[in-house]
Amino acid sequence: MADPVRIVAVTGARDGVGRTTFAVNAALSLLKETRGRVLLVDLDRESCGDCASLLGMGPTKTLADFVPYADQLTAAQLRPYISSHPAGMGVLPLAPEPGADLDPAAVGKLLDLLRPLCDYVVVDAGVWVNDLSVQAFERAAALFVLTTADLAVLNHSRRFLDQLQALQFPREQVKVLLNAYDPACGVPLDLVTRKLGRKVMVTLGDAVEETRRAALSGKPFVLAQPRARISRTYDELMRKLVELGTLDQLAQRAGPTGRVGLGGGRGIVGVLDDSAMAEIESFRKQRGSKASAADQLDARSATKMLIHKRLLEVMDLKSLDAEADADEALRRRVFEAAARILDEVGGHITDRAARQAVVKEVVDEALGLGPLEDLLADDRVTEVMVNRRDQIYVEIEGRLRPTPATFTDDAQLLAVIERIVAPIGRRIDEKSPMVDARLPDGSRVNAVIPPLSIDGPAITIRKFSREPFTVDDLVRFDTLTAEMADFLRACVQARLNILISGGTGSGKTTLLNVLSSFIPDDERILTVEDSAELKLTQPHVLRLETRPPNIEGVGAITIRDLVRNTLRMRPDRIVVGECRGAEAVDMLQAMNTGHDGSLTTIHSNSPRDGLRRLETLVMFAGLELPSRAIREQIASAVHVVVQQARLSDGSRKITQISEITGMEGAAITLQDIFEFRQEGVSDGKVQGRFISTGFVPRFVHDLDARGIALPQGIFAESPSRAPIPRGRR
Repeated sequence: MADPVRIVAVTGARDGVGRTTFAVNAALSLLKETRGRVLLVDLDRESCGDCASLLGMGPTKTLADFVPYADQLTAAQLRPYISSHPAGMGVLPLAPEPGADLDPAAVGKLLDLLRPLCDYVVVDAGVWVNDLSVQAFERAAALFVLTTADLAVLNHSRRFLDQLQALQFPREQVKVLLNAYDPACGVPLDLVTRKLGRKVMVTLGDAVEETRRAALSGKPFVLAQPRARISRTYDELMRKLVELGTLDQLAQRAGPTGRVGLGGGRGIVGVLDDSAMAEIESFRKQRGSKASAADQLDARSATKMLIHKRLLEVMDLKSLDAEADADEALRRRVFEAAARILDEVGGHITDRAARQAVVKEVVDEALGLGPLEDLLADDRVTEVMVNRRDQIYVEIEGRLRPTPATFTDDAQLLAVIERIVAPIGRRIDEKSPMVDARLPDGSRVNAVIPPLSIDGPAITIRKFSREPFTVDDLVRFDTLTAEMADFLRACVQARLNILISGGTGSGKTTLLNVLSSFIPDDERILTVEDSAELKLTQPHVLRLETRPPNIEGVGAITIRDLVRNTLRMRPDRIVVGECRGAEAVDMLQAMNTGHDGSLTTIHSNSPRDGLRRLETLVMFAGLELPSRAIREQIASAVHVVVQQARLSDGSRKITQISEITGMEGAAITLQDIFEFRQEGVSDGKVQGRFISTGFVPRFVHDLDARGIALPQGIFAESPSRAPIPRGRR
């Protein structure tokens, strides 16, 4: 394997600290000391090509000339266009006018192309931290930050160093150089150290006269005045860096593009010392974790736990959570504190990407949902299932997939559950080890803890889209056809009572939300749910949610209580999230007593099974009603049953839309209007089509009377290879 290229980025907090002079002379000094291939790159957009000017070089090809072609160029094609200084150093300058418009990503690709062409690259990265300078910082083995003993400059430099720290550049990678320092200036070195919060690697003397002469001659002082004190200081600095192998050691961690690799345990090498591990074990016991010392933590988890412990010591996270700070401001404060602590305890983390990941995970645990944050932010994920602290699955496109995400221990997982349930007034403990809750975006949460969950706390989160799905989305997903959507819209507008039936995860709540969106804006809508999930956009919506019993076991408010109460609240429409108990009888009574246009869902595998289950739920109310009377109530109240299913390939489809046509003897009669016919499976995907049975629903005349028009021929029988059963079922 070839020796890695050593990239040195030279930067500073503000202009006037001698950054460009240092970059030019350091590159030439490095050339003298190593006799290798050295390249100087100018990335300072505001310097007007100062690097070329200090070298006495005239017009030539500049970095800006190659940026538009970064994707097409190769290293061999770029080589002939790199200018050569008479001393033998390569130079890639910037144009001699300020404000060159450079695409940071393209500049990063060019820096990668330069790697095979040289042994050392010195980059004048300009001032400030921006998208362009970060391209150089990410690829650099060392960042030389120049400052001066001026107090204002030191304050700027401290903020600059804090920025680099917040961006998780390793502390050992950032080297502070005190330039133009005169011991008689009245600012002692210990004051400089306190101001900067870190030691100065090297002190460079005042070289005003040498710099002036060099500028006039167009020849840097390390060449024009090699015996000057400042020139010898530069040579000695570069000699030490080379002989001690400092740049080599830092460059060894660079991957193919110069960015730090994630090898060696995701960028973390070594382990914490015994005192740190003892501190962690004490913290675990304090948190109530049942993990023992024998349950060894990997270096990453141990580091995160130690940072979290120290974070609790320096910040009162609970009181911060209650402050009126904006979420982003609070998160930034905790992030900065965690980054500072990582600098104290994370010396074994040698890689910026790993440092960023560790700090983010600690902040997510402190303020958010820990490792679930990234999963919930992924728009592809529709469900998150935590079976135990170290086994987390997600559902993507209807298929279950394991994830590498883990919780540090059961205590962290339990803390996340409590953070979810506390804001909505719910609780989870050994007395109430199960809970239904919701996230702020409406996503449904179910949590179970020991003793019911044997392997530790478990969470299931049913995600909902940030923006509610519309009927056009469902048509695009092939959940139904445009004709079926028009029909369902007409049913809702005609105030028909609709029952949505389907299995777990089939999309009933999503469909209920879409159908509810068809309700006119001038109607008063009341929603009743166990955990509020529906997102209606109409202006006149009142949302009701059940309440579990308190710690004494009293004070529970059930869905049945809420449904009965809605009848006294002058509803135009009642939307019940799900009928799963005795509330079914109150829902049927509401539908039969003038509250037309009601919508609800029920768990079942077919329209016929849905009606049977509805009949069973009515019996839960304890009313002494014969089965025939209950069925008559159902046949009179419910007009349409929509069956939703999740198929074997994970896709969700409306498989049947059926009308309840009345009673035939003691049985409720159903007639399919639309259905999905599966025709096979190809490459794991279900093949099939939506068809119209040709049956015209009895209520179509009511639609006409209300002025609700349906597309011509919407009920025309679809051609098919096999006859569709037409008899009543």
